[in-house]
This record gives sequence, structure tokens and C-alpha cells, in this order.
Amino acid sequence: MSTINAIAHLNELTKEIENDYYLTAQVTATLGVDDIVTRIAAREIATKNVDGAAFIKTFLDECARAAAEGNNIVTPFFRSSIGIQGSVLANDLGHNIPADRLKVSVNLTQGDGARRAIESCVIHAFEQSGATGPVIQSVTDPTENKPNHLNPGGMALISGMRLAVKGDDASVGILFTSEKEPATTVFVAPKSLSPNSPTKLQFVLPAAVTEGKWYVRVTTQSSSNTTQILKTPRSYDYPEIIKVGDVPGYERPGEL
Repeated sequence: MSTINAIAHLNELTKEIENDYYLTAQVTATLGVDDIVTRIAAREIATKNVDGAAFIKTFLDECARAAAEGNNIVTPFFRSSIGIQGSVLANDLGHNIPADRLKVSVNLTQGDGARRAIESCVIHAFEQSGATGPVIQSVTDPTENKPNHLNPGGMALISGMRLAVKGDDASVGILFTSEKEPATTVFVAPKSLSPNSPTKLQFVLPAAVTEGKWYVRVTTQSSSNTTQILKTPRSYDYPEIIKVGDVPGYERPGEL
């Protein structure tokens, strides 16, 4: 089992508790690409005659193992560091503390190579010629504004383009599909939406959309011409997974 050493700092802000501490990770070392390759070689994993995908997977796996030992990783594409959130008490000091008692994360920022590549690129934005279907740009709970996260029974806001849900086809509406059980779906009818506009769809998340991971689809017969109803419904499947409730693996932006 890997160990991350952490430095305990007396928490001066919680005056009602006298012996609690917050932690910062002690960096074991900062490792570059060559260091990770050396670690792989030490595991006696042959790198000759290995397909590229297998080698990259092994490389990233070794990065993860190194991070779990308290190392920072520096590559051209990313830099990683260890973050620790939560507090411990005085009697915890000097003892191993299970990671699940705290919020331990690997924080990623772009490396120099990624930064230089992005700085030299240009952005070409366009709308598909003759586009008539809906496009989802974000899904949030407007009371907290966390991307791709909703709360059971809370408000849901879908933002985008050409979203107005109109038409008499049975498929017109919003469809949630469980990532774990694809046969489980929950349908939100147009009458439940307010506002129901080209750029915003807001509604109360149905109770049947329980805690977990879900896919979202919007289907409508409306078009960019707000007075025109299409004969054939158009759908848009949001490419991101929506996490509902306290789902393991939900991180703030910038964390992995």
C-alpha cells in the first residue's frame, strides 16, 4: 500500500475546537517523463515490441502509482500535485489515516507543451449550415451552477441553441437514461418546462431521476424559424454524463 506523508497545520479558524489540524501533502519528489520510464523499467515490464496503446496505458498507470506515493508529476502535457481537504485531530498525528476519511485528490494543470500548443492555435467557430436541430451546451442546477451536476428533486436548467420543445410527436421532450441501467428512462414532457425557450429549458427534476449517472436527450420539432414545426423530430444527445446527487467521482473543475 502506498503512503502519502502530510504536514499537519493547527487550524486557527475553528475556535470552538482546540486540537484540529488541516493537512498539506509533503512532496516526495517531482518526477519527469524519464523518471516514470525508469520506474516502469524497475517493474521489469518489457517495452520492446509492445503496441503503443499498451505502453501509454502502462505509462499513465505508473504516473498514478507515483502520485499515490506523494510524488508530483511533470510531463509536457500535464503537471500533477496532491491535494488534501478535511481536518484531523491531535490524536491522529503520527498515525496512518485512511484516505477515505479525507478528500485526497490528484490536481492537474496543463504542462508547458500543452500551453505552447494551445497558445499557437486558432479557434474557428461555426454553426452547421442549415442546422435545425437542438444543441445542448450545458446542464446545471441553477441554484449551485456546477457543470453536469443535478440534485434529486432540485431544479434543472438546460442551456443551448434551438431548444424550444414543441411538436406533437410522442418523442418530443427531455429523456433521461440511466448510465448503469440503460433500460431505465425518465421522460419530461413539454408542459413541465418553464421557461421553454430556444436557449433555456428549466424544470423540476423528476423523483424517478434518482442519485447516479444519467444521459440526457432533448427532442423537438421546432426549428431555427420559431414559427415552423418540422415534420420529423430532431434529437440531441448531450455528450457528457450528468451526475445526480452525491456520486463518487464527482470532482470540482481542475481535479481528477
